Amino acid sequence: MHEASVTSSIVSTAIDAIRTEGLDGTVTAVHITVGVCQGLVPESMKMYFDIEKPGTPLESAELVVTIQGMVAHCSSCGVDHTLELPLMICPDCGNPMTLVKGNELLITEIEVECDEGNAE
Repeated sequence: MHEASVTSSIVSTAIDAIRTEGLDGTVTAVHITVGVCQGLVPESMKMYFDIEKPGTPLESAELVVTIQGMVAHCSSCGVDHTLELPLMICPDCGNPMTLVKGNELLITEIEVECDEGNAE
């Protein structure tokens, strides 16, 4: 159910961005990047997006979800490591690491197709 509230916020934020930017045309896609640490299920998010979009500027849009894996930085070694498990210990030196990627939740792009007659 976490996906329902998160997706609702994404829809609201995308609509606000469309209005703020004065985008004119048909929104065809909303691209988001979701860090694996968020624990969100892309298929559920797409389902909730489809439930929320009717009657909004996003009515013709699809939700495109990119999952960002975990990357942690070891300040001792100065190296970034891609992690498969949430073990925040450097595989090289054994010191604690800091998560630098994997906790994102970002709208990265909103695709708008210009309506005929409004082409610039």
